[in-house]
Amino acid sequence: MNIQNPQPYTQWELPQGALARLGKGAIADIQYSPDGTCLAVATYIGVWLYNAHTRTELALLKHRLDQGATSLAFSRDGATLVTGNWDNTISLWDVHTGQRRTTMTLGDAEDEVWAFVVSPEGHTLISAGLDGKIRSWDIHTGRLLFDVIGHAYPINALALSSDGKTLASGSNDFTIKLWDAHTGRQLTTLTGHTHGVMALAFSPNGMNLVSGSRDETLRLWDTTTGEKLATFATDMGVVGNLEFSPDGTLLASGSGDQTVRLWNADTGTEHAILNAHKDAISAVSFSSDGKTLASASGDHTIRFWDPVTGVEKAIIDGHIEWIDTVAFSPDGSRLASGSDDETLRLWDLYTYTESQTFNGHEYRIEDVAFSPDGAILASASQDERIFLWNVDTGTETAILTHTDIVAALAFAPNGTTLASGGEDNSVRLWDIDTGNQLAVLTGHTDDVNTVAFSSDGRTLASGGEDGTIRLWNAATGHYLTVLTGHTDAVKTLAFSPDGRILASGSSDRTIRLWDVNSCQCIATLTGHTDTVETVAFSPDGRTLISGGDAEDNTIRLWDSVTNQQRAIIKNYRVRTLAFSPDGRTFASGSADGTILIWDLATVEATYNTDNLAF
Repeated sequence: MNIQNPQPYTQWELPQGALARLGKGAIADIQYSPDGTCLAVATYIGVWLYNAHTRTELALLKHRLDQGATSLAFSRDGATLVTGNWDNTISLWDVHTGQRRTTMTLGDAEDEVWAFVVSPEGHTLISAGLDGKIRSWDIHTGRLLFDVIGHAYPINALALSSDGKTLASGSNDFTIKLWDAHTGRQLTTLTGHTHGVMALAFSPNGMNLVSGSRDETLRLWDTTTGEKLATFATDMGVVGNLEFSPDGTLLASGSGDQTVRLWNADTGTEHAILNAHKDAISAVSFSSDGKTLASASGDHTIRFWDPVTGVEKAIIDGHIEWIDTVAFSPDGSRLASGSDDETLRLWDLYTYTESQTFNGHEYRIEDVAFSPDGAILASASQDERIFLWNVDTGTETAILTHTDIVAALAFAPNGTTLASGGEDNSVRLWDIDTGNQLAVLTGHTDDVNTVAFSSDGRTLASGGEDGTIRLWNAATGHYLTVLTGHTDAVKTLAFSPDGRILASGSSDRTIRLWDVNSCQCIATLTGHTDTVETVAFSPDGRTLISGGDAEDNTIRLWDSVTNQQRAIIKNYRVRTLAFSPDGRTFASGSADGTILIWDLATVEATYNTDNLAF
C-alpha cells in the first residue's frame, strides 16, 4: 500500500474551516484485505484503513463530507475496495493510492441497499435490500445485468460462493434462497428459521452454507441438496455476523449477546467463546492466513484474537457513538464530551488527543458542564444520576440523584450551585460543596430538556417538552414568569453574555430571541428544516450558532445584532455546539460519533450565505 499522509489522522479529510476531528465515527463493518496487510473499517463518517499489523491509521476514505459507509468488500486481488454508502451508492477505491475510481447509484433512494457482494474477478456486484429485489451490476460500466424479485420482504444478507457461481440471500420472510449468480435464476429455497435471516456464509469449498437469524440459531445447510445438516446453537442472541476461516475449519459468529463464538466447522461443536466486548457484535473478519480474527462491536472497539487459543491480542479504539454534549473548560485547553457509550471524555485541544476518560454512568450521557473555575466536571445521564468529578484527579466526588432521566445541567456563575433538569418534569438546584439538594422547581408539565443561567447568576431559565420556557429567581427558586410562543418542545437555551437576550431552539424548527427584561419575543429565526437541537452565543455576543438534527443536518451562524443568517455548514445530525472561551473556535458534536473543531473566521468566510460551500 502506497498511501502516505504526514498529517495526524485528526486532520484527514476535514471540511473547510475545521481544524480537527475528534473521534473516528461509529463502526458499521470491518474487512481484512485479501493479502492480510490492511483492515478496512466502515464508519458513520467514511472508511478507515488500518495497517493490520501495527493497527495504525493509514487513510480515511470519504465518499461525501457529510455521509458515511455501511458495508465493505475487497476484490479478490485486493486492488479494489468497494464501499456501500449511506446515500444508496457504492464507491470503488484504489487500495494502493486511496483514490476513488468511481461511484455508482444502486436504484432509487427508497430502495435502500442493505447488502452487497463482489464477484471473485471483481467485475460484478450484486446488491439487495429494502425492496426485496436482487440486482446484478457491471462494476466498470454501471450496467444492470439482471433484476429479480428475490423475496417478498427486505433482504438482510447476501453471500457468494468462492467460485462466484452461487448466490445466497436471506430475508425477513424467514427463508434463504440460492441463485445462479450469473443469470439470476432461482435454484432452491431453504426453510426452517422462525425469524428473519440476518447473516450468511459459504464454506470455502462452497458445499455448505451457514445462516444466522433473529431466532438466535445457527444452521448448517448442504448447498447441493438444500438439506439442513445441523443446528449449531440456540439462545445466543441475534446472529448478525458470520465468516469461515480461510481453511474452512473454523466458523466465527457474532451475536447480540456481546460474544464472538468460534465453531468447529466439521462437527458443529463450540471451539471458543470470546467475551471481552461489552455490546452486540457488528462484524467479524479473518486475516488471510487465518491466524487472526478481528471483531467489531457496539462498544466501539475492534478486538484482535488468536482463533486457536481464543486469547485477545490487541485492540483498536477511538471510535465513538453519537455525541450528545460538549463543553469547553474555562481556560480553553480541554473539551469534555458525553456520548451514547456511557463514557465521559476529556480532549486535549493542543494535541487533539483524548487525555482522560471518566467511567461510572450506566447509560447514555445527556449533558456535561464545567464549574466556572474548571475544577469540577458534572455529567448527567439516562441512568437518573449526576456525577461530579474532580478534573485533576479524575475521581468522583459526589453522585446526585433524580427520579428519572437527567437531561440538562448548568453551573451558576458563582460555581457553588448546579441546576439540573430531567424527565421527572422538574428543575433541581444542588449545593456543589455538600452535594445537598437545595430546591425542586416545579411547573413544567413534561420533560425538562434544557437549563441555563444568566451571566449575573440572578435568573435561571428552563425549557421543556411542554413547549414553554420558565424563568426562575436563581437565589430563591421562586417562579418568575413563563415565555410562550414555541409550538413544540423547547430543546435548547442560551443567554447572551450580557444577559439581556435569551435564545431558544425548538422542535418547531425555529429559534426565538427573548428580551429578558420585558419577557417579549423580539425575533424568530427561521431556516432550519428540523429540530433545532442546540444554540450557543459567542463570548462577545455578536454571533449565535445553531445546530439541526435529522433532516436538517446544518450548523447555522446568525448575526446577533441584525438577526440575519450569516453562514450555513452542512454537517450530519448536529447534536451539540459550544464556543471556546476566546470565541475564535467552536465545537460541534454529531450523531456520526465525531466532534469537529471549527475556526470561526474561516467558517464565516467559506460558508457565508452568498457563497454556500456544501
